[in-house]
Amino acid sequence: MLTFLRTSLSVCAAGLLAGCASTQPYTPSPYDAAELDPSAYVPKVDAFIVIADASASMAHHYQGRSRYNDAMDVVYRMNETIPPLDYQAGLAAYSSGTCLDGASVQMLYGMAAYNSADFASAQSGISCAGGTTPLSGAIDIATDHLDGTSGDTAVIIVSDFDRVDSGEVASALGRMQATSGDRLCVHTITIGDNSRSHQAAEEIAATSDCGSAMKAADVASPDSMANYVTDVLLAAAPPATAAAVHYEKNTMSTAALFDFDSDVLKEEGKVALQELGDAIKAKGARVVDIDIIGHTDSTGPADYNQGLSERRAQAVADYIISEGIDAAIIDVSGEGENNPVASNDTPEGRAQNRRVDINVGVEQAAN
Repeated sequence: MLTFLRTSLSVCAAGLLAGCASTQPYTPSPYDAAELDPSAYVPKVDAFIVIADASASMAHHYQGRSRYNDAMDVVYRMNETIPPLDYQAGLAAYSSGTCLDGASVQMLYGMAAYNSADFASAQSGISCAGGTTPLSGAIDIATDHLDGTSGDTAVIIVSDFDRVDSGEVASALGRMQATSGDRLCVHTITIGDNSRSHQAAEEIAATSDCGSAMKAADVASPDSMANYVTDVLLAAAPPATAAAVHYEKNTMSTAALFDFDSDVLKEEGKVALQELGDAIKAKGARVVDIDIIGHTDSTGPADYNQGLSERRAQAVADYIISEGIDAAIIDVSGEGENNPVASNDTPEGRAQNRRVDINVGVEQAAN
């Protein structure tokens, strides 16, 4: 009997090294991801790769839960938080063959255009934890898939970093840097609370000048994960450039529009405004603002002139609205006798001052 027990223990120990350590299939913990508005951001990097550790040590438990499940939660929650922007993305893992469908290291997704649903489906290919395949092997397979991509790349390694050879990993990252051809930012997320392992994670992140080393607890809440995704993958979108608006000034004599001391449009005034309305409508949606301003000469009381200028401007506005111009873009005002363009000392000057200005704001095409 004692011999049988010794034999069984030896088989199990060998099995752990070969990759027979396992866990229950992963089911995501309930999680309500913080929403990041895609319109508020642009990608900070051109590509990102998540490398997930599913080796034997990840079957060990931390605070009543396997490290494997904690790591899968980190990857799942990150994917739930990343907004749908124009990335190339990848997901690699290292484990035993039984946990990765017959492979020791495997590129489960990409490099491909980032799609959250497809990424989540690929993550389901990591079925358990087991095996001793080194992290450097997963980095190398990810490097193979980087061939042909360019631009800044973020590598996010989710692992307990147990017995990791930092020098070997640094060499693998160096090979990735040579392939990516541009800036490589290395980020680590440590599962568990082993201080020596986290120190190894910090050394790995320090192989790039733009990396970071976090613990899983640092990104556990929806807000902290959103902050992490923002820091690693996103940059604020540049403010929209306001289109330049050019104002076309149209001035009509009130003599052409109204009878003396009247705010009722004459027929010939309606014809003139109809022609202007047609010209405005021909510009379509580029017309974004119309300012209609009434003016008088200085004859008569100032208060009366102010009211007459406002009534005449409103009469013009009402007519062009009836002709199909959008009322929402029209502003109406009167300035009475306060803004003359000629001297009020002569009949000719007073005639010029009695007018309605119709300033049409038109968006200009970008250069």
